[in-house]
Amino acid sequence: MELRARSLLNASMRRLADGDRAAFEPVYAALWPAISAFCRRMLGGGEADAEDAAQQALLKVFDRASSFDPEADALTWALAIAAWECRTARRRRTRSREAPDELIPSVAADLPTPEDAAIARDLDDAAREVLGTLAEADRETLRATLLEGDRDPSVSGAAFRKRRERAFARLREAWRRIYGT
Repeated sequence: MELRARSLLNASMRRLADGDRAAFEPVYAALWPAISAFCRRMLGGGEADAEDAAQQALLKVFDRASSFDPEADALTWALAIAAWECRTARRRRTRSREAPDELIPSVAADLPTPEDAAIARDLDDAAREVLGTLAEADRETLRATLLEGDRDPSVSGAAFRKRRERAFARLREAWRRIYGT
């Protein structure tokens, strides 16, 4: 704010402190841009929070106008009130755990929904049921396939691949027999 505008603000604020209601408009016109810009910088990105804090600050400026020290700088006094409102807005945001996603990682997004968990349990139960219908040799072959390297060393690679192919074919057939396609 330039020097001339600042001295006009100080004079208008003194008039408002003395009870001159006509000084309300020039004080508002001078303070609103400065306070709203200050709140936006202080609250970084929370446009709604910044707007709320600026409005609260101006309300307090006008409410406390009668306590304004005529020797003080009006802009500094008003920005101190705005800074307090910004701190209050930040505390409120922290207490209510409202913050932009980039500031607070979303733990809930990483967890499966109850529906996803139920579906996974149902599929697991279905797979266990189908595996229970297979012969022990087929179950062992499929287990060894999943555990890579846990196969019987006495069985050659070609023989193991053929056993695995047959075990998967039987698993698919059992699944279709119980659950359809």
